[in-house]
Amino acid sequence: MQGSIKRSLLFSLDFANTGKLDFLENLWHEYQKACQYFVDVGYETKTLPSYKHVKSYPYQTWLSKRYLGCALEQAKAILKSIFSKLKKGKNPQKPLIKKPVLKLDNRFYMIEKGRNSFDFWLFLRDTQNQRWIAFPFKSYEYANNYFRDWKLCSDIELLKKDGKWYIKLIFEKGVKLERKKPKGIDIGYRKLIATSEGEVFGKEVREIIEKRIEPKKQGSRRWKRAKHYLKTEINRILKKVIDGSFSPVFEGLKNLKKGKSGVWSRVVNRRFNHWLYGYVLKRIRELCEVVGVQYHIVPPQYTSRTCPECGYQDKLNRSGEYFKCLRCGYEGDADIVGARNVLLRFTRELIVPLPAKPHPVEYFSMG
Repeated sequence: MQGSIKRSLLFSLDFANTGKLDFLENLWHEYQKACQYFVDVGYETKTLPSYKHVKSYPYQTWLSKRYLGCALEQAKAILKSIFSKLKKGKNPQKPLIKKPVLKLDNRFYMIEKGRNSFDFWLFLRDTQNQRWIAFPFKSYEYANNYFRDWKLCSDIELLKKDGKWYIKLIFEKGVKLERKKPKGIDIGYRKLIATSEGEVFGKEVREIIEKRIEPKKQGSRRWKRAKHYLKTEINRILKKVIDGSFSPVFEGLKNLKKGKSGVWSRVVNRRFNHWLYGYVLKRIRELCEVVGVQYHIVPPQYTSRTCPECGYQDKLNRSGEYFKCLRCGYEGDADIVGARNVLLRFTRELIVPLPAKPHPVEYFSMG
């Protein structure tokens, strides 16, 4: 299967002088005000704003119509997400745009290779003074491969993190994704990865969360460093697992904590606040694209409580990390059982609970 993959990388604009950074702050202020106006119009009317709202923009601004048009497109993307939630019966609040993110196309910027100590120069259009403002930035070893082997896309983002400005560049590359022998994967908290072939990876992830992250104050520098370390370890483990020799099959889980209020203890709930399940899914998909294999996603219903041997489904089949079928007595590691069921769902048919009652089997104890 032919396809293309995209990756985004951040580059610091911290080398620019104070005057140029002030320009970014002013640009953001005007851009944010315009974007918020278009969001407000669409939210109140429950329709997407159009270019006529650019022409009738009520505030005095030095932004050109093209800049306002970019803000309009960004607002429309936000509103589409809101309207999708409304169709599902939800009642989302009107979004307030607070984080500085400007999405611009190549009408507003130019990038040139540097001829001095800087690798590249970003030129931004200042429509107020009819000039281009130059921002120097440096590349780094990881990014050099993208500049060399990938195509630079036309859209960029300007964003502010921890008080510093960055440019986000997006790279694209054509790939051929092969469909190889499928292997079920269960993604978990106690073990990062368990496979349908009985392999287990990443038992240390739980310890990182409980001993490195949980004791630290959320949002502190030490907490951020620990979260970064967790991501680094997850990447190291996943690169070992997703090696291109198979097509991974995994569950399409969403809203992992939904319905757990009052069910999970406060300690468990806090630990799952630190768990990066969505990040793991994202990295698996990205690594599949890098090594050139297709991945497959299956519905998650019943995979953790269904016996892969006889098909009997019961929540009592599982107790923590241990699985024992109340019908046939099959037992094993619960996460590996889940991975087997994930694979069965892809290769055979939907896993559904059997209607017959189980044969009496002495229930197990974990104590």
